[in-house]
Amino acid sequence: MRNHRNKIHNPVISIIRGSHQQKSLPVLILAGSLIVGTLLFSACNMPRKGATKTVSGAGLIYTAAAQTLAAEIAISTISPGQLATLPPTYAFPTAIPTNTPRQPTETEYYYEEEAPPPPPPTAVPCDYATYVKDVTYPDNTELAAGTVFTKTWRLQNSGACTWTKDYAIVFIDGDDMDTPSSVALPHSVRPGQTVDVSVGLKAPDTIGTYRAEYKLRSDTNQVFGLAGNKPFWVQIKVSAATGLRLDFISKANSADWISGLGSPPGTDLDFNGAEDNIEGVAKIKDGVKLEDGATSAKVLLTYPKHENNGFILGLFDEYTVQKGDHFKARLAFMLSGDTCSGGDVKFQLAYKDNQGYHLIKEWNKVCDGAQMPVDVNLSNLKGKSIRFALVVLANGDPANDWAIWNSARIEHP
Repeated sequence: MRNHRNKIHNPVISIIRGSHQQKSLPVLILAGSLIVGTLLFSACNMPRKGATKTVSGAGLIYTAAAQTLAAEIAISTISPGQLATLPPTYAFPTAIPTNTPRQPTETEYYYEEEAPPPPPPTAVPCDYATYVKDVTYPDNTELAAGTVFTKTWRLQNSGACTWTKDYAIVFIDGDDMDTPSSVALPHSVRPGQTVDVSVGLKAPDTIGTYRAEYKLRSDTNQVFGLAGNKPFWVQIKVSAATGLRLDFISKANSADWISGLGSPPGTDLDFNGAEDNIEGVAKIKDGVKLEDGATSAKVLLTYPKHENNGFILGLFDEYTVQKGDHFKARLAFMLSGDTCSGGDVKFQLAYKDNQGYHLIKEWNKVCDGAQMPVDVNLSNLKGKSIRFALVVLANGDPANDWAIWNSARIEHP
C-alpha cells in the first residue's frame, strides 16, 4: 500500500516559486529577508513549556503585515498571464484585534453655588412693640348705644429697652368714645415680656361702626406703635337697644323744670315742691285715682303756672335718637276729690337744641273720663343728640289742670 503525503498549499510559497525564474536576485533577497524576519519574530513569541499559548495583538499585526508585503512583492513579479492561472489566495480578516487601552471617560464635576453671605445683624430698636391679641372686645363686637366698656390688648415688648410705668398708651385718631387722652402702663415690662393694657370707653349713642386708634409713648415722650409705627385699635358696632330706651318718670327728678306764661323762657321751678305752689308743680305721684277710675302706679304730675295760659316745662338730659325710636305715654288727669271737672290743657312733646325749642307733637286734652294713649315715631330725628321737653300749657283758666304723664317713655321695638 502506497503512502500518500498530504500536500500543503501555501499561496505565498507558490507565488515565490513561480516567479523564481523571472526575477532578479535583489528581489529574491528582499523577499527572503521578510520571510526570515517574520519567522524569527514568531519564534520569539512562542510559548514556553507548560505555558498557555497566546498571541498578542502586536504579533498578529506584524505577521499580517509581513505576509501582505510578501504577497504584494510576489504578485508584482508575475505576468498578467500567470496571474490569471494562480489559485485563489487566502483572505486575511480585515478587522485585526488590538489591545488598545480603553480611554478614560471625561469626569463630570458638579459645582454648588456658594450661598451669599448673611446680611449683617440689624440693631434692635429701643422702643418696639408687637401685637399679641385682643383680650376683650375683638373687632366689630356689637354693643348697645351708650354701653360703658373696657378694651384690653396684649402687647409684647420687642425692643431693647424696658418699658417703665412712665410709658403710656395714647389716643391717636378716630372716634374717641369718651376715651382719656393717655393711660399709663400698669407695671414695668422688660424686653421679651408681654403686658395687658386697657382703656375705658363708652359706645356712642348713634347706630354705626366706630374705631379708635392708639400708640405707645415712651418716658421721653417718643410715640411709637406696632412694628415701628403702626397703631393698634378698638372697633365696635353700635346697634340700637330694644325695649325701653328712656324712662321720663324715673328721670324726672334730674330734669330742669321751669314755669311761666305763654311759652319759654320762664322761671326755675323746684321739682317735687308743694302742690299748692302758684308757680306750678312737678312731682312723682303713686297710687292716685285717675279720671278713668284706675289707681295709678308711679306717674308724673305737671300742674302749670296758676295763670291763664300758664305753662310748666321739664327739660331732660341729652339723648341721641335712633331710627325706629318711639315716644309713648298715656295722657290723663288726676282726680281732685272725685272729679276733674274743668281740666283743659295742651300736652306737648318738644326738644331743645342749639337753635332753641322745637315742637314735635301736641295733644289737646280735657277731663273726659278716659286716658289718651299716644305714640310718636321719632325716626325723622335719628342721629340727633337732643334734650326732650315735656310741656303742659293751660287752655285759659288753669283751674283743676292736674295733668298726668302716665308711663311716658322712649322705646325701640
